[in-house]
Amino acid sequence: MRGGVRSRLSHRLPAGASPGTLCSNPNAQQPVMKAVVYSDSVLQEHAPKTAAEAVALRAKGQTLWLDIAGLADLTLLREIGERFGLHRLVLEDITNSQQRAKAEDFSSCAFVVLRMANPGDQLDTEQLSFCLGNDFLITFQERSGDCFSFVRQRLADAKGKLRTSGPDYLAYALLDAIVDAYFPVLEQMGEHLNVAEDSVLASQKNVEVIGQLHEVRRDLLVLRRAMWPLREVTQQLTRGDLPRFQPETRVYLRDVQDHVVQLIDLLENYRELGASLMDVHLALVSYRINEVMKVLTIIATIFIPLTFLVGVYGMNFKGMPELEWAYGYPLCWGVIVGVALCMLIWFRRRGWL
Repeated sequence: MRGGVRSRLSHRLPAGASPGTLCSNPNAQQPVMKAVVYSDSVLQEHAPKTAAEAVALRAKGQTLWLDIAGLADLTLLREIGERFGLHRLVLEDITNSQQRAKAEDFSSCAFVVLRMANPGDQLDTEQLSFCLGNDFLITFQERSGDCFSFVRQRLADAKGKLRTSGPDYLAYALLDAIVDAYFPVLEQMGEHLNVAEDSVLASQKNVEVIGQLHEVRRDLLVLRRAMWPLREVTQQLTRGDLPRFQPETRVYLRDVQDHVVQLIDLLENYRELGASLMDVHLALVSYRINEVMKVLTIIATIFIPLTFLVGVYGMNFKGMPELEWAYGYPLCWGVIVGVALCMLIWFRRRGWL
């Protein structure tokens, strides 16, 4: 766990570095650019190789969506920033993939950064950055693969407002897709909690139950770090702190904010359930240990007087009268069995058995 934290923070800028200095993650992928140019009557898809080819796609009356997956090529990112007028601090935040979700307004663009959940069996999130201009939207992903397939299909089908609206509506559609992608992730967390709950109540192996609960609580913590700042971002967008989002679009952003609130409520419920299951599990473990200790204590208590008796009659003194008595041996066993039975009956009446 600690090793993973070191690997994530190893590409941070050194202390005192100049503002706007770019620092790429050593594990970053080489960028792959995909561009979509569209209007109400036109839809063109391109795969530009250079920043010059990408900026040449801008056309009057059309919207450019430039998607860049991979942040390893800092030279390309600088050229993109220069040709689209992105602030150097924006580029710095894009390459530093551990940013907290936020929304900022610059003279050339509105900048939004958040974390996106990737589909798969294992929980995986990556940083996604939006640069929204007057006629373009640039998205920066850490790697290929996203949850935008339905948005791309809506662009191709030319249905709804997506093709007839500006880039701010496209940014809303992508943001809505990111938020909605968290719902199946949380549903999966809920299923894991149900399995863990069944394991706790079924009194399965302690190590297995603790491992399940620890994994779920760790994933929920990752989601919490991604969702709570996202709530602040959607609040900024709905308040109009970024003027590039038109009032017509902010109406739809309020729906995204509602979804974020629902996600956070569900997340907190799951976190409380996970903590409660851990407490119940520990209580059950303690109860089982106490039951075992009680049985062992009762057994030891029964044998204390019996040990005393056999210890007394185990002494080798010739003057002991019972040693030569014909009924001494059966009487000794009778006393031992009688003492044991009396103690068991007494424990039973006390409710200890």
